[in-house]
Amino acid sequence: MIYFDHNATSAPRPQVLEAALPFFRDHWANPASTHSGARRPAAALEEARVRLAEWGGVRSRDVVFTSGATEANHLALRGCRPDGRDGLAVSAVEHPSVLVPAGELGAVVMGVDSRGILELDALDAALDAGVGLVSVMAANNETGVIQPLSEIHARTHAAGALLHVDAAQYAGRMPLVHDWDLMTISGHKAGGLKGAGALLIRQGLPLQAQQLGGDQERGRRAGTVDVAPIVAMVEAVCEVWPDLSELRDALQESAVALGAKVSGLGAPRLSNTLHVRFEGLPGDALVMGLDLNGVCASTGSACSSGASNPSHVLEAMGMDGRSGLRLSLGWNSTKADVEAATEALNRVVAAHRDALEVL
Repeated sequence: MIYFDHNATSAPRPQVLEAALPFFRDHWANPASTHSGARRPAAALEEARVRLAEWGGVRSRDVVFTSGATEANHLALRGCRPDGRDGLAVSAVEHPSVLVPAGELGAVVMGVDSRGILELDALDAALDAGVGLVSVMAANNETGVIQPLSEIHARTHAAGALLHVDAAQYAGRMPLVHDWDLMTISGHKAGGLKGAGALLIRQGLPLQAQQLGGDQERGRRAGTVDVAPIVAMVEAVCEVWPDLSELRDALQESAVALGAKVSGLGAPRLSNTLHVRFEGLPGDALVMGLDLNGVCASTGSACSSGASNPSHVLEAMGMDGRSGLRLSLGWNSTKADVEAATEALNRVVAAHRDALEVL
């Protein structure tokens, strides 16, 4: 199997498994307990918090561990606003874990250009209307396009608003950026384990808990904390992946030679992500064909898998929402993987084009 779906979830890195294993096997007690069995997991939890805080440039008390990026996004969107500015604005290409709650909150949806980059005029208009929180992903989960966070952050702050950045696809793959007020991270996208995420908060920002019950995470997120995937997440995101642009570009060159159009071309992109479109060929058919040839790929977000709706990301960019094919490489991808995937893609595209000619 050639696995090119790392944007859905990435293979756990060896050092991650090594770091997490003791907390599955030996130190599995509830870290909130007061007996001796809880001391090691409690200490590991705080060690992870301190390490992540140092990596993110925040205080350790301003790291809130969650069950994943979705929960962290909800906590940011629903739980934080500056005084006197209540509105919310999000880009049209955000992950569903941002777009769905944003819709319930009556958020302004800001457009993007044909590359998938936020329209800064739309941002300015939202800020002029009194928006208090802007939420923009660092890098798109479908196209890999990286947003100009420095410019967005500067405009947001000049207006007295805050910027939330969903860095689920970015953290652990690219050098950390510091142009944000709240940042969501995820473990399993970076070679960690599923079941852990975090929200990092700049000092002094108010945050209202959305999950109520116990007093975990300083009262900002109730629920028993799962130590093993948190240790794994911190181990994963604090060590940046190798640059995969050479492998991605080789795959891109082969796809373009087959007639593919590259989504987000001309914009900064994650080094591991290639999103292409073949005219007249639906993305889900290509994914199925590749799977039959031993290559795991996708059309876009795994959170929308099985849904009949077209990609909202492509449609926001002015493209056919059913035409996308996403090939996302990982820390363990090789040149041989790219060569084999290229051969499989050649066969699948040719077979589908032959079938169209028959019809």
